[in-house]
Parts: sequence; structure tokens; C-alpha cells
Amino acid sequence: MKMYSEWASLEQEIQCDTANQSVLHKFPAQVGRDVACAVVKPIAQNLSIAVSNSEQSNLNNTKDVRWVMEVLCFGLSLPLEEHESIRDCVNVYCEWLSALASPKPCVPKPVLEDPNPFAQVIVQHLLNLFVPRPKASIDLVRRQAVLCHRVLRTIQSVATESSILTRETWETLLKFLLAANDSLLSPPTEKDDVGLSSYDIGDHLCERVLSVLLEMWLLCCARCFPSPSLWKTFRVMCINWRHHEALVLQWHRVNHVLTCRLLRFMYGPDYPELQLSEEDAQLLPGEITNDCVAQSWFRFLHILQNPVDLCHPEIISQTPKFLHMALASETVVDPSQHECLRKLPYIFYKAMRGISVMVNAFLGIAQCVKGENMLSPANNRSLTAPSSPPGQRKSKGAFAAVTAPLTQRVSRSTTSVNTSSATSKLPSVAPSSTPGQLSLEGREPLATTRPHCNSILHLFGAWLFEAALAGVKLHPCHVNKGSQGRRANSFTETRPSSITLDGLQERLKHADNTYEAGRAEACGALCRIFCAHKTGEEILTVYLSRFYIIMYYGLQTDEENISGQVLSNILFNSCDLLRVDLVGVQILVPYILSALELVLSDLNPKFKPHDQIPVIELRKACIHLLLSMLSLPLHFKDLEIKDIVGFPDELPISQSFISLKVRMIELLLKALLKETDSSNTQLLLGGLMLAMQDLALCEEADQTTLQPAHDVPVTVDSDSHMDSFHQESLHFRHSSQSSTTAKELDTAHGLFGQATSLVCNRLMASWKSDLNTALAAMEVLCGLAKVHLNFPNTLMCKRTVKWICDFIVYQCSRPAPNHSRDLHSMIVAAFKSLTLWLVEHNGLLQDKECLHNVLEVVELGISGSKSQRKVGETQTVSLKLEKESKSAHMKNRASDPPKFKGDKQLMPASMRVKDAAEAVLTCIIDQVGAFPPPCGPESLFSLLDEKALLKCARGSTSEDQPSQFRYFVLDNSIIIGLLEQPLGNVEDPLPTVTALIRGPFGRHAWTMQLRHSPRLKKVSSKAHLSDPGRPLPMNNVGVHHNIKQRYFPEVVDKVALTKADLSIPTMKSLVTEKDAVELDKLTGFIQAQERFENKIKDRVHQKMRITHYPNRQTECKPPSICHEFQTARLFLSHYGFLSLEALKEPSNSSVPPALVMLDTTNTGLYADLETLDGVPTRDIDTVHIFYVKTGQTTSEKILRNVTRKSHVQPQFLEFVHSLGWPVDVKKHAGWTGHVSTSWKTLELEDLEDDECPSGTGGSVYNGQSKVLYWADVSTEVAFVIPSPESYLMKSSSSECNADKSPATARKTPAPEATLMKPRFLSLDMDKPPGPGPLLTDSASVRLRKTGRNFSQLTGPDTKVFVVWLESFEDYETFPAADLVGVTSTGLDQQGTSGGMVTYREKDLFILFIHALQNGLFRLQLQGHTTKMSMAIPLVSGMVVSRRSLGTLVRQTAINICRRKTLESELYQPPHVRRKLKIQEIVKKYRSNVTEPEFYTALFQDVSV
Repeated sequence: MKMYSEWASLEQEIQCDTANQSVLHKFPAQVGRDVACAVVKPIAQNLSIAVSNSEQSNLNNTKDVRWVMEVLCFGLSLPLEEHESIRDCVNVYCEWLSALASPKPCVPKPVLEDPNPFAQVIVQHLLNLFVPRPKASIDLVRRQAVLCHRVLRTIQSVATESSILTRETWETLLKFLLAANDSLLSPPTEKDDVGLSSYDIGDHLCERVLSVLLEMWLLCCARCFPSPSLWKTFRVMCINWRHHEALVLQWHRVNHVLTCRLLRFMYGPDYPELQLSEEDAQLLPGEITNDCVAQSWFRFLHILQNPVDLCHPEIISQTPKFLHMALASETVVDPSQHECLRKLPYIFYKAMRGISVMVNAFLGIAQCVKGENMLSPANNRSLTAPSSPPGQRKSKGAFAAVTAPLTQRVSRSTTSVNTSSATSKLPSVAPSSTPGQLSLEGREPLATTRPHCNSILHLFGAWLFEAALAGVKLHPCHVNKGSQGRRANSFTETRPSSITLDGLQERLKHADNTYEAGRAEACGALCRIFCAHKTGEEILTVYLSRFYIIMYYGLQTDEENISGQVLSNILFNSCDLLRVDLVGVQILVPYILSALELVLSDLNPKFKPHDQIPVIELRKACIHLLLSMLSLPLHFKDLEIKDIVGFPDELPISQSFISLKVRMIELLLKALLKETDSSNTQLLLGGLMLAMQDLALCEEADQTTLQPAHDVPVTVDSDSHMDSFHQESLHFRHSSQSSTTAKELDTAHGLFGQATSLVCNRLMASWKSDLNTALAAMEVLCGLAKVHLNFPNTLMCKRTVKWICDFIVYQCSRPAPNHSRDLHSMIVAAFKSLTLWLVEHNGLLQDKECLHNVLEVVELGISGSKSQRKVGETQTVSLKLEKESKSAHMKNRASDPPKFKGDKQLMPASMRVKDAAEAVLTCIIDQVGAFPPPCGPESLFSLLDEKALLKCARGSTSEDQPSQFRYFVLDNSIIIGLLEQPLGNVEDPLPTVTALIRGPFGRHAWTMQLRHSPRLKKVSSKAHLSDPGRPLPMNNVGVHHNIKQRYFPEVVDKVALTKADLSIPTMKSLVTEKDAVELDKLTGFIQAQERFENKIKDRVHQKMRITHYPNRQTECKPPSICHEFQTARLFLSHYGFLSLEALKEPSNSSVPPALVMLDTTNTGLYADLETLDGVPTRDIDTVHIFYVKTGQTTSEKILRNVTRKSHVQPQFLEFVHSLGWPVDVKKHAGWTGHVSTSWKTLELEDLEDDECPSGTGGSVYNGQSKVLYWADVSTEVAFVIPSPESYLMKSSSSECNADKSPATARKTPAPEATLMKPRFLSLDMDKPPGPGPLLTDSASVRLRKTGRNFSQLTGPDTKVFVVWLESFEDYETFPAADLVGVTSTGLDQQGTSGGMVTYREKDLFILFIHALQNGLFRLQLQGHTTKMSMAIPLVSGMVVSRRSLGTLVRQTAINICRRKTLESELYQPPHVRRKLKIQEIVKKYRSNVTEPEFYTALFQDVSV
């Protein structure tokens, strides 16, 4: 290092030091041995006696002590055969060293009086013990190791406990440890067939002697900081030990301890901690200062010089010991071929792994390194030796899977690594003892206070950049030929100034994957560093350039250059690479796309990935990368992508972003076809929706008018019915690979066909049993239904509806044990999707087959069975159920006659399914082809109520006369309010009734007249029923014939009488004389009457002859017009509601009769009717939008951002207006974000247009005066941007009752561009539709406050926030809990704690949006994760375009709320809530009258 350049190394002094030489070494060995054995033994015996008896030593003067020390010095160098003498010498010296810490009486007096000088000599003598003995047996070497362990423990204990050590003693201790390590670790270790060699003492002591050295060095740093000469000596001598794995492990052990302490005092205790083992946590002395930690950390970090040298055996072997071995050996010619260098790949991996851990620690990635710094098992270190230079070796064994052909790699990936040394290379084997596998889901977010990328790269960049290219064959343009001798050893020696790489790599003629494990770690660390780029942060251009070059080589997919571990590590750690605003990162898009194609095109990658990265997680990382680049082609379009490799003799290869569009879409479809993991499938479905929406909007903006060549890009015949969906899936898989052309995927029309076909096929083939995936597929189908195409793909729309119907049939037909809440949730979601498809493509119901399929499915959902099944369908369902249940049976056969509704037993799959099917049926009747209604999508039903109708009623004088209505309930589900008074615009005196119908699906107002002639005039003369006048008399009336009337025809007289005829006697035969008198009187009376009648007849005829025509008295006249009608009775009777059977109570049932009259005298009825009107007919959702400037963490500052336009980015306002259309809260008839201002009707009052504030940043849509609104046939969404005034709204709403609107801070008029506002429905059919006459310039409207009981509005309390971030890192500090208080909707399931509103965190979902510098937008989703919470199309990390941002955010928010309703057990569909409310009204206000009383009431007038 440059900081040591002016200091001399003490290496030579230590290696040539003679302080461990005794005077006995000058005598013959036998003489010294005899003297030592004779002297040491009694000294040791006396020492043991003195220790036990606490007696003082008899060595009382310095001269005696020094003489004994000379003998002990020689005794420590005796051969191991004299083990007892050596042990005695060790015992004596260990006892004497105790004088530095806890003196004992047995220690000689001179040593006790001044222990430091004697301790220095003792330590130097003890070095003899660590000298390897040649040709020693295994047992003796082990005994030597035991003695060395005792010496190390003693020295470590004395140094830790002593407080009197001088600097000279510390330096002596450190020099001793350096010399001992050098003696044991410098020689290359060898093994033979017989046993351990003389040098194997190093294997016994390697880890221990290194740990003592580093721990003692740390202790010395805390108590007596080593001199620069010692630091330089330490650094220089470490070069000789780098072929030992323990050196790297112990080095990282100290580095991690120091790094943990360094981060703690640099970034505070809240910074993510580097978790250490308990033993390592005690490694750092307690008295060490922060400044000392910083100094020690930096010096220890560079103690090994350049750790990348570990991947160069030719550098590691350039030491005196290796050269001496090569000269002395007869078999080894090149030192780099020594057997011990086999471990270098693993050592290099551990070195890079340790650096990677430190990089993660600085990035703020919480991690645990327990066990990271342990020695690897023997099987991971026993590696074969190379027989050729690394540049000339070929890949074999475990690495054959990397260089073998792509079609053979999978089968060869299990090849054994035990290959011959003649053909193998230095293997790159990652340790199998790694603690667990990596996962993207388990990753913690980076620390917000992390250092800049430049700072981390200044520390580790030189090593990581070089290590990332270990064994890589560089292109000539990437080699700096003038720097072959220059390599970076540390941060202080080099700063990057050029993008060209070191010339050492130029010597590689072939790609070498020997060190790919370490290279993979370096590449992964670099990817994490650059993915940690903060918003607005600048990274040096040279760093970016070198990183892009490394990514280029790491992303190679050709057989010659691919590295499985490197590629998988890069892809796994680069999820955020394309979404962090790195300058020029788009240059890597083609190479990343090629790598993604290699991974996602098949379930099993065609290379061997990193052992710690599961294939599913690798695919997930690739999917994230794909999602971040889907918007690039249509965003940059024809922008050219520069080639990262420049060849001077060749033309540069250029390609544009738009040229990658088809490749990306093909890869997306192929990955979706192959994927089996549920989470990954949902990510891909979100990407598919993004691609489809973006392409459709782009074509719409460009006004593409190219007519597609084919209506549907699938090869399935629409008229043929498939035997099973499995066969259909196989057929689509084949067609998608063979017949799908680039032209089909290049247009929205073609992609629409491919997307819907693929999703529907996979849904039926693989996803039908997985809840999350099925829900995601339904959400995609809902999104596809709303995609606008220039040329609709009608045939594919029809097939999609058929697929959805088949999905519902299959799920409903599953055996009973398979039915669960999750299954029914899938069916409900399918019905929702079916509704959207029918509404958005209303022409589908014009097709007879499609209509039949839909109505059959609706019937199945409501009743649980179909009336009749088709033969083909019966077979299909049978095949589907064959594998699941043999006992499943059809409820009827195709040959059976259809069952009628009244004959079927209602057994739906569940009430939820029945409710969903009823909603579809009602939608078909009411909304398909009629949405949006005349009053706009904000209301699906009439805006008229009783008060509005009474204002128009003839003769009405009071504003509040709801009692003029008669209320009846039909079938316990429909309330009909009948107004018998004709409306003011009805001129004809005809029976007129106005019906206000309230049902489960809304409120409808109808006016009906009983007419006998058409309403329109001048139709034809025959159509008039007016009096045509008396016809003129005719003189010629014909001939009058006098005819005598007979009782019987004349033929009767010609018939002969029979005896039977004579059986009845004649009158004369029965009359007696007495009776004859009476009979004569009677005959006289009859004759007199006849004469009188004839006289009258003649008089009348005579009078008629003289009377003029016509006679006014006898002339027929039309009756007078009736002005009083009992229209309520007529209505009920004509529609079949009024009958005796309808009024009878059902037997043995609590259900009321089919026709019930309500008690209108109870005033509570009208309040409950208003409450019923307040129950919405659609799902209602609210999205609150916030704007966060850089660094803001308080709610007050965040709310103030939207008060001015200058405080927000222009893209924010554009995004906000793309979510919906502005509406005036006071005039809005739909959902406004709060129940107190929603679902209002209009009344005639003064209208005051207030001033609209201009120049706001969105605060005008805070819900007090305006909101942004969007609605479709099933959902209403209000987008509210809270402002500081929202606090006033919150406080006022908390003080008001439910029937009062919150106080507003200011009033604003309606915006210029708004949707058509609600109007009074005209009852005059002769006038064209338009605004009613009541809405004139002088007219006005006002809000009517309605008191409502919201007990029926039950369900999940889901809050959705959309947060716009100027700085992406602020999403971690967003104060969501503080802002919940300003997002009340009146429906919140709140609890109060100390006056504060509490909320359930699991029901809060946040969509963070960050605008990237390239014009795209990065999304981040945050919320409680449950089994159904991962709604799409937007997912975390997705990058979307400007044109599709608003649409996708809206869809995601709706899908989040919809999933929460499916998950909630409290949720009830709107029409069910309305139906229950109607039943509640019936129970409370039913008139309990008899049948006669009921009919009597119908004939009575309504009391006014």
C-alpha cells in the first residue's frame, strides 16, 4: 500500500532472527540433547512441587535464570522423539509467562520483578516449538500440535489479562505469531500414500495459529496500536500463506466483526445489522474505540493485498517456498502445478463470498454470517490437480454441463466430478454446506441511509471488477494492452480511469470456468451494488462502463462462453437493474433478453445454475427482468441500441428497441405456457396484461388502420367441439410454437387473440384448481374485455365467453368433496368476468349459440343444474370428471325432455354462486346494450324519487306528501310505490299510474297509461275511437213479410203420434167443471192483454210515422268521460299480481304472501326507503392519492404538496386525470368517496356557481367539492386526493350524525369537461330526450341531505393508497398510519382508542409510483400478503409506460378490492344487501289486514 511505502518490512528480520538460538546449538546435537534432558527434568519436577506447595523458585538471580533459559531454548528444538523433555520445557515457560498477568510463587524472582524482558526472550524461544520436524510420525506430530495449542492459549490468555505489557513486548508477541505462522503455512502442503508428511503440522495448527494471530492483532490495536512497519510486515508475509483456506476464512471473520461495529457507529443502531455468531461477537475487545475500529478495519481489509490473485495459481506460487519446492522436486516443474493449489477455486470463492457479505452489509441487507467463516468439509477441499495451464484446459466433469450442447446439458448436469487429473481442470465447486437457499420473497429492502454506490465501489470495486472476469476470454477491444503489469491490489493503489480491462486477461485463449463460483459471487455483488442506485445519485462513468462490460460477458449464452453459476447469479441479483435509472443501462437489454430466453423457454434451464438459487426463484427473477423491459420497445420505438462490442474491421451491429418487441411478447407467451409455479404465473399474467394494454393504447394513439389478415390467430375450428380441454391445450401449444408468426404478435389484434386463447386454455388445463392463478386469469380476462381494438376480434370474443362458461360448468360439476369457499370464489370471479365481456361486447348476445351458452350457465348457477345438456357437453364434462370421481353423474341425459323451472329442485353450488348468477342475468336484461344509461355511468337506475315525482303530480300542493303513494311488496323482494295521481304533463284523461319500483338491482320509475288508441296522432282514420256520428236513414228498407212464429217446425205436424205421445194427457181431459170456470176467466185475461198490446203497437207505429229522425230521446249517446280511476287496483290486476292466491299466507312458512301492502301511516317507512336508496347497486371502492416530495416523512408536508401546481411534477397531474373524470360532489349521483355526499338526487333550488380554484396540484379533488370518478357496470371508484382541508372534513364529519353532510371548506363549480350530468327523466314521450324543462338558466339545484343507516354496508374495510414518489427510497418511510385519518369513507370499520381512529394494517394496500428519468414509471406494491391479495395487472417492480399507467393502476386497485371481497366472509353483493333491506322493511311495516280489508283499501282513495 502507498501508506506503507515509506516503511520497511520486517520480514527479513523475522525470518533471519537468531534470538531462538541457544549456546547449546553450537555443540554437537547429542551434547545439547544430554544437557537439556538432564537439566530440564529436575527443573520441571521442582516446578511442579513448587506449584503444588506454593514454594518459591530457587533461581534467585538473573544469571541463573538466563543460563536455564538457554537450556530450555535448546530443549524446545529437540526432535519429537524427546517429547517429554519438550513438554517439560513448555510447562516451565508457560508458568513463567504467568508473571505478566497473575504471578505465581514458583516463578523465579528476577522474572517476577521485571517480567517484560524475560517474557520477550521466552516468546522468542517458544518459536522453536513451531518449527516442523522432518520425518516425524503421525503420533508425534499430533503431540507437537497439542503443545503448540497450549503455548498459544497461554500467550493469548496472558496478553488478554495482563495490563503491564510494554510496546516492545507487544511487538515481540506479534513478531512471534508472524514467525510461527510463516513457519507453518509458507511451505506448500503435500500428501502421499503413506501418511502425513513433515509439513502436515500446518494442517493441525493452521486455523488455530491464524485465529490467534488475528485476535492478538486486534487486541494490540485496542491497547497498543501496531507500528506501520508491523502492518506492512503482516501484509507482506500473508502473501506466502494464501494457499491456505483458513487464512481467507479468518480474514473474513475479523473483517465481518469490524464491519459490524463500523456500521453501527457510522449509521446508527437502527441500521440493518450483520448478525455474527456468539463467538465472533466476543472477538472485538471491549475497550477499542471507534476511531481504532475504523483504522483497523481498513488495514485488515487490505491485509491480503489483492484477493483476486487467488484465481491465478501462477501468482500464488511465486513465493520462495514454492520455488524451493519446485527446484527440489523431481515431478513438479512449474510451481503453479502443485497439488495444494487445487483448493484455490474454493478459496477464491470464499474470498469473494466474504467480500460479498461486506458489500451486503454496507447496502443495508440484513444477513446472518453464522457458519460462513468455518472450514469447509474435507470432501469440498479434496480437489484434483491440473496438468495443464488454466488457459489450455477444457471443461470436464461437473462443468461439462456448461460447455456441452444445449440439447445435452440437462442430461449431463449430474456427471461426477471425479475425473482423472490428466484431463480435469481446477474445479469451481461451491460449498454444499451453505445455510439454505436464496429466495426473492425473503429479501429485506435496502437501508434508506445506505452509502452511495460510488463509495462502495471505491472500497471493493477494483477487486470485484477483476474477479468478475476471472477466466473470461476478452475481446481485443476490451483489453488495455499497456497495463499488463498493472493490477489493483487495494483501494489506495488504484482509481479507475479507463474502461479497458487489465491486460492479464489477454493471455486467456479459451474461456475457463474453473473459478466461476468466485466469479459468480463477484458478479452478484456488483449487480446488488448497481441495483442499489438511489434516485438522483450519480455513479462514475468508468464504473458504469466496466460494469456493463462485465454484464456483457456474464450474460453470454453461447456454448463456448456460458457460465451457469455466473449467469444465474447475475439474473437473480439484477431484478432492479432496468428500473433504477442507471445511465445507459438499456445497452444491455438485448443480452438480458437472450439470457431470459435461455431460462424461461423451458422449465429446466439448459445450464447448471448456482446451487443456492432454486430454479423457481431464478425464473421469478427473470420474470421480474422481463416485466421491467416490456414497455421499452413501444416507448423508445426506433431508437438504436449501441453495440457494446466494437470490432474495428467489422460493421457495428445495430438494432432498435422496436425490433425486440416481438421477441419479448413471444418469450412472455412461451413462459406463461411453460410456467407451473403459481406466483410466477401471476407475475406473467400481469405482464401479459401490460403488454396488451400498452400495445392497444399505442395503436389507438397512432391511429393504426391496418386491417388484420386473420380474424383469430389460433388454429382451433370454432364449429368443432373439443373432446377435452387437455387436448385443446396440447393443440394450442403446438400451434403457438409452429404457426404463430411475428406479424400476428406485432399488432394488438393478433396479440389479443393469442392472449385470450392462451389464458383460457391454460385456465382449463392447469389453473382451474389453483385459486390465486385462476383469479389472476379472470382479472386478465376482465382487462382484456375492456381493451379497445380498432378491429374487434369478434370470433375470439365469442370463444372466450364459451371458455368462461365451460369453466363455470366444470367447477360446478366437480364432486361435492371438492366444493369449498375457494372453489366458489373462482366461480363468482368467473361470473364477474362474464358480465364484463357481455357488457363490453354486447353484440355477442346477438349470436344464438352464445346467448344459449350464457343463459344455460346462469341457469346452472341459480338452480344447480341445466334443463338439458348437449351430447358433446355431456361427454366433455364426463371426461373432465373421470379422473376425479367415478361416481359423478349427470342429472339428466341429452335425450331427456327439458325440465321446466317449476319442476326443478333448486340446489345451487352455494348462495354466493346463486347471487353471482342472478347478477349476470339481471345485467343481461338491464345493462347489456344499454350501458351507460342516459344519465351516465354514475347511476344505473332512475334518479327520481317520491319527492321529485310529487312535484310533477297534478294537484300536488305540498313538497312532502310521500303518503300519497301506495306501497306494495311483490315476492318479498320488490317494493312498488304506486302514485295514482296523473303527472302534470299528462293531458289525456286516461287511467294513469306512476310506479316507483325498488328492487335488489336498483330503483326504477315508470309512468303507465291504459289507452285504447295510439299516443301518436294522424296514424289512420280507423285508429280513432271518437264518435263518428249517426248514419243517414235509408228509404229502401226492403220488403216486409208477415211471418207467423212457430214454436216447432211444420214437419212436426206430419209426424204420427205414438203411444208414448199419448201418455201425456191433454189439458181438456184433466179440467173439471169447477176448473173450467177458472180456465175461462184466465183465457179472457189473456185475450184482453193481447188486444191491449196490439193497440199500443199500432199507436207507436203511427207516432213513429209522424216523428222526425233521429229521435233525441232514443238516440244512443257516448257516456261522459270518467276522471276518477282506481289505477293501483288496475295495475295490480292487469299484471297478474292481484289474486286470492297471492294474498294467502304460505302454510308452515314465515315467508309473507306474494303480495303485501305496507303501512303508509308509519312515518318510519319513508326513512327506511331512503336508507334502501342509499344501499348501492354496485361495488364501491375508494382510492386515495398522495404526492411525496423527496425526503418527506410527515403527513402535514405530504398533504400540502397538492395545494399548488408548482409543487408537483407535471406527469402527476396527467396521471391523476387519466384515472377518471372530474365530477362535482354536490351534483354527483354516484359514489363520491364518502357516504354523506354520495348518491344524491337533484331538486329545484337556487344554483350558485362558485369559483373554482385554479393552479392546484390536485387538491381540488379532495372530496369536498370535486372528486375523480370512474364506473363500469359492476364497480364505482372514487379517486380522492386529500389536502390540508381534509382535516377539517374529518373533524366535521366526526361531529355530525350520519344524516348530515360534513362541512365543506370552500365551494367549487363543475369543471368544464365533465360527464353528462343526471337529469330528470322526461315523462312526455312526444318530446325528444334532453335536459328536462326544470333545468333552465334560472333554475337551480341543491343537495338534499338524507339520513341513512349503513348497517347493511358490510364487508371488508379495504383502503387503497396511490402514492407518487419523487424519490423511490421514500416508500419505506411513508407515514401510512398518520394519513389513514384523512381517508375516511363513512364505511370504515373503525375503533376508537383515545379519540384516534384505528385501522387494520392488513386491509391497507399501497401502490407506489416513481417516475424514471427515461419517461417510464416504476411500481411498488405494499400490503398484507394473504392467499388472495396478489392482484394484477400491476406487480411490484413493474415498469409501465405513460400511456397505460392510469388504466393499469385503476384496474389493479379494483382487483385488490374485489379480491378482498372474495376473501371476506362478511361481504354480501349489493343486490343481496338491498334484498335483505327490503325484507327488513316488510317485517317492520307490513299491513296485517284480511283479504276483504285488502280489497276494500284498494277501492278507497289515498288520504292526503
